[in-house]
Amino acid sequence: MTIKNSSKATDKYMVNDFENTLRRLICKIMGGSDSINYKVPTNRRTSWEEKRKIQKKKNKGVLFENRIIYYSDLFDLQTIIHINWETFSPILKDKTRFDVFFKEIGNYRNAKSHGRNLTLSQELLLEGILIDLKNLITIYHNKNEMKEDYFVEVIKINDNLGNIWDCDNLPSKNPILRIGDQYELIIEANDPKDREIEYEIFLPFREFSLKQKSSRFNFTISDEFELQFCLLQICVCTPESKYPNKVTKSIHLTILPQEENLLDH
Repeated sequence: MTIKNSSKATDKYMVNDFENTLRRLICKIMGGSDSINYKVPTNRRTSWEEKRKIQKKKNKGVLFENRIIYYSDLFDLQTIIHINWETFSPILKDKTRFDVFFKEIGNYRNAKSHGRNLTLSQELLLEGILIDLKNLITIYHNKNEMKEDYFVEVIKINDNLGNIWDCDNLPSKNPILRIGDQYELIIEANDPKDREIEYEIFLPFREFSLKQKSSRFNFTISDEFELQFCLLQICVCTPESKYPNKVTKSIHLTILPQEENLLDH
């Protein structure tokens, strides 16, 4: 597993990738819903909830990430893994080694927050720590013959109305849209072998189809969208893979006609 190009894989990107790799691991092993007890102090959990409320207010009621663990700080992740070490030890193996690498990540993040650039040797060490973490997870999966080591997966879908689709959350009702509305979808997907992911949304048996490398779609609800019940398909794949590697998810929309008073203008 390698960081593909230096222009994209900046030290800031790698630190964020390290954090989010740990968050994905925690969600995979312990779960990502609000009901999960990560065994952190109450004040830390309260801090996460406050951050989520602030983010929702900032986005005018729209929450693009609902999972509470994604509002934790870097060192909260270390606390969770320490407290639940028996759960994570089959994956991370050596607690002292994990702590040493984690300390380096914390040092690099502090350096960047104070505007200091990293040396080439520091960047290479940072890259090595990130790759090591991902390799530990992959080795664990391989020993347990988990399909997640081979195939791309959709982790989460959210829209600009605040709806979230993931393993822990489904909207209580279908999003309601009108013909002519602008609609935005953000797709979070992961490929275990770090191949480039291609994203597509389409309507079955219709001409509407958008295919791109960006995970964010912004489009207009057109006449092609079937009124009332509408099924929108979301597909992610890795064109570079040597075997078929594609997964499709469906979301249901309720489509209303364009308002007559808007048609008159």
